Amino acid sequence: MTKPTGNTDKMTTPAREKFLTSLKPYVNKGDYKSALAITKRQLKLYPTDLSARYQHAKILGDWADELPVKRQRAFKLKAVKILKPLLRQLNGRSLDERFGLCLNYYYQSKNWRGMYGFGRRFSKSHKQKALYAQSLGATLLAFELFEHGGRGSEAWARRAVKTWSKYNLKSDTYYFAHYCFAKSLALCGRPDDALKSLKNAARLGKRKITDWEFADVLKLCPT
Repeated sequence: MTKPTGNTDKMTTPAREKFLTSLKPYVNKGDYKSALAITKRQLKLYPTDLSARYQHAKILGDWADELPVKRQRAFKLKAVKILKPLLRQLNGRSLDERFGLCLNYYYQSKNWRGMYGFGRRFSKSHKQKALYAQSLGATLLAFELFEHGGRGSEAWARRAVKTWSKYNLKSDTYYFAHYCFAKSLALCGRPDDALKSLKNAARLGKRKITDWEFADVLKLCPT
């Protein structure tokens, strides 16, 4: 790829839109490894650009979810180290980018309570995005508590189902939201509803319901 002429510290709006468009089909189906190759190329061209750094950290951390524990921790830590200083550079950025970067900082840090609290605070800026952050944080916290003995898990799962029901899932084409709704439903003892949502996730992600990422829900919802 030819290096652009002039100031390479910041992407132009058309360059940013082209970059994000190129990532979208891979992210939508959970193919983060392929998306990572795109972010690496963009980061070489724009090493200090906030969007390039943010997207690289996001994809790196998301890809880490499918790796063995030791490598996952290393890449998650690397993603957090990239994202943390960017939190102080959000003045003047779009609402989408401010929300996305903050949400991903909590996600890659695995700070689910922090994510839920962020969602509540963000309701002053955008109700729908706030509900997404709260729903996601409550879901992931519920599952973490479930995996560590279960205390408090069902209460957070019920809270997650309640907030997901307020969030307009029908309009969300990203598989991960439907997958997380399925996780919440499964923890609430609603296997039929959980499988229905999981099938939506698989359809949107163009994956089989037996995909590795969906295994945790299937364990709670035997077919």
